Amino acid sequence: MVFRFLIKIVLVFGFLALQCAKCSAQDGNKKVFWTDSLELSWDLFKEKKEGYGYMKAMTHSGIMYSVDVEEGQMVIDVKAYFIYGKSWVMKGYKKPELLAHEQIHFHIAEIYSRKLDAAFEKYRVDFNTYTSKNYSKKMQADFDRIFDEMDAHQKLYDAETEHGTIKSKQTAWEIKVREELGI
Repeated sequence: MVFRFLIKIVLVFGFLALQCAKCSAQDGNKKVFWTDSLELSWDLFKEKKEGYGYMKAMTHSGIMYSVDVEEGQMVIDVKAYFIYGKSWVMKGYKKPELLAHEQIHFHIAEIYSRKLDAAFEKYRVDFNTYTSKNYSKKMQADFDRIFDEMDAHQKLYDAETEHGTIKSKQTAWEIKVREELGI
């Protein structure tokens, strides 16, 4: 279908949106997409000799969407992802409690992936409606808003748990996030 090639749009954003657009298997920046059974392991993190001050690990995760046309209907796919090759842990800090903290960052990305998917429901229309109402621009505005909400949520999580070092707060966040995801 001619429209399939004309409308093929893939937008990739994450905490390092510009770098994520360059991700490929060749340079070690591979994406892992969220599933309810995927538990992160330290094997997915690059080991570094030095961190950034108080940070002992960093999860590079985010949300992305793609738009396609199938049989005249708009098909929108939304996913949360984790990038290994960009995610890292400091040497000597591969502790289970730190990994649990990083897992919740990935889960938070999935929460916002679901919010984005719900917001995009109104754009799952026929191709003519999609183009005549300039939905691609409206989708980008929705994405930007939800991405900013996700970023604020990630920062709140780190602030309240002091990057996972306050055990009671970390446990409370783990319970809350897992309940929200139904896992």
